[in-house]
Amino acid sequence: MRGVSQPRLHPAIEFRMDQLTTTDSTDAVKSLWRVMMTICACVVLASILSCLAIAEFRSSGLTRVTVTAIDAAAEPKDHSIPLIKRKDALPDYEVLVFLNDGERIDLGTRPNSSAADGLTWALNDPVSVSDVAGVRLQDQDKLVSDAITEVQITGPSVSSDNYTFEFTTERSASIGFQSFFRTPVGKVISGAFFIALVVVIVCLVAI
Repeated sequence: MRGVSQPRLHPAIEFRMDQLTTTDSTDAVKSLWRVMMTICACVVLASILSCLAIAEFRSSGLTRVTVTAIDAAAEPKDHSIPLIKRKDALPDYEVLVFLNDGERIDLGTRPNSSAADGLTWALNDPVSVSDVAGVRLQDQDKLVSDAITEVQITGPSVSSDNYTFEFTTERSASIGFQSFFRTPVGKVISGAFFIALVVVIVCLVAI
């Protein structure tokens, strides 16, 4: 027994149905692109706001360190070494700034100096206070330098082991942004920002 043939639709109706199917598929794809673009645009906006907030929080930069000996008589001296003049017996003070990422900044040495009236070191490139792990005062020596004391920046001034450290800071947007991009969070946010931005551009082109 022969099968019953299905009735064919009018060509105009078939063409219209194909158009509707194609249009539905195109609209679905465009809707997907719009959703992706919206999500990525939100990521871009959140990244910018996070960057601004964290940079503002980390914008206080260390510019100078002043060290003063509380008791000058307690400063380390080399009078016990023969033929050493009194002035040459004074310590060669050196200040080192240690950052959280392990970097060390040497602020230089003040040879044969007393810190009784205060000695000041300036940073050529200020760093965010949030990035500073510690500040060390040591007696510089060509062979082995002797650490005198080390402090953390917990306020405008800190005292430790007969020495007072005074920290001069200034607020700067550039310092805050540099500090932000040094942090692991900053690197993740900046990476997400660029990826989301690329996706937004692709979506705009596709739509």
